[in-house]
Amino acid sequence: MLAGELGRAFYIFVTLLATLNPIEAAAAFVTLTQGRSPREKAQIALRANVVAGIALIGFAFVGDALLRALGVEIGAFKIAGGLLLLKVAFDMVLAEKTDAQTANKAIADARPASDPAVFPLGIPIITGPGAMTVSVTLVNPSPSHPILNGTVFFVMALVVIAITYASMRSAVQLTKWFGEAGIDAVGRIVGIIVAAIAVQLIVNGVKSLTSFPIH
Repeated sequence: MLAGELGRAFYIFVTLLATLNPIEAAAAFVTLTQGRSPREKAQIALRANVVAGIALIGFAFVGDALLRALGVEIGAFKIAGGLLLLKVAFDMVLAEKTDAQTANKAIADARPASDPAVFPLGIPIITGPGAMTVSVTLVNPSPSHPILNGTVFFVMALVVIAITYASMRSAVQLTKWFGEAGIDAVGRIVGIIVAAIAVQLIVNGVKSLTSFPIH
């Protein structure tokens, strides 16, 4: 039982870490907070991660109830979520609509001295549609042990949000270490992982809705 829950916790951790991608979020944070004081940067990083955490965890728990109310089976949601996540993965691998590009567009569109903590940092750079979608499938994959499942997800989500916050607080140093090429490479590698997770979601959704012998 312990090994099973530890394995599940690790799967949730890796999945959330890949979809939130703290390294790219840190690079976007540097772009969006240029010219601000260290205190302002710290406050923006904290607010952004609080917003992202609330959106991620809140949607995970509310989304499942919403699906039941609408009569949508979790298998159908897994397929839809997998397809959406696959689009996110393709964007990451092909370097289309990256977090850095989202940040640059937000700077171009924003009013002077606007606060980027909620948008675009909290949503969608940290917690985007892909992360919110996959969170619903992670929070309670089976009807057994719902409280334990929810607790494991909640703890792992907090851990990943904490890592993202730490990445933003060390953003300047991280971007120096990785460089533009390194961050791009990390984004593409993570994109491959996200693509694999997306395909597995689709497979799991098909298995739960049909009697196809998929292994």
